[in-house]
Amino acid sequence: MTALQNNSMSPAVSWLFLGYFLVLFAERAHSLVRICRTSFADLYRTGFDGFVDTVTVLSMTAALFLLIFACKGFWQSLFNPAALPDYTMLTVTAGVMLVSGMMHTEYTVAPVQFVSYGMLIVAMILRTVQVSAGAAHPFMFWYSLVFLTAFSMAIPVMYRSEISRATLFHVIEAVVALALVACFTWMLRDLFAGQGSDLLRWIPMLIAAVGDAVILAMRWKESVNTFVLIFIVLSAVLFAAGRVLFALRK
Repeated sequence: MTALQNNSMSPAVSWLFLGYFLVLFAERAHSLVRICRTSFADLYRTGFDGFVDTVTVLSMTAALFLLIFACKGFWQSLFNPAALPDYTMLTVTAGVMLVSGMMHTEYTVAPVQFVSYGMLIVAMILRTVQVSAGAAHPFMFWYSLVFLTAFSMAIPVMYRSEISRATLFHVIEAVVALALVACFTWMLRDLFAGQGSDLLRWIPMLIAAVGDAVILAMRWKESVNTFVLIFIVLSAVLFAAGRVLFALRK
């Protein structure tokens, strides 16, 4: 039996996906409800608030629609190991939902968000166990998983800035965040589709390196995003070392 045919852990993977969606959706909904509890107009008190709140609502709505109507086999896979979900649509839905998590709305509860992200990471680990079991080079799957996890942590969350060119900064940060979520979703899809033996890809790494560098530099004097700084450096190190290791193994 091949790794892809060994579906004994598939229900656990699906439940972890469901947990990711439920926890992150609940946290995002809690934030929005608290913002507009006195007036709906409070969602648009400033241009920044209006943008992040609107993107959050759109992300949640789109993810909910996709989860209910587009993720074939997902609901059956929660209880039936033989029913595999459409991992392409499921990971795309996860990426769409992740966009809302990259918007720092008022009353954001970061620890709760990290619980949801932790569930997704555990799902990634279990899926890697499945797909690497019969692989010629299982090390490459696991190394790619470590890189992808570090890469996901290097995606910047949109925070309000008061620097002199705040509007330009917010636009750049939004573009970088959305581009990196798209890159993460692309690699996440390949991991779950059994094609994650080499996720050390130049395009995502270059976008992350350049985008994060610009964001960090623009806001350096106001506030250093240490979290993003640590993980973009770690991602770059893992990428460089991995390219060498993978070349030796192929």
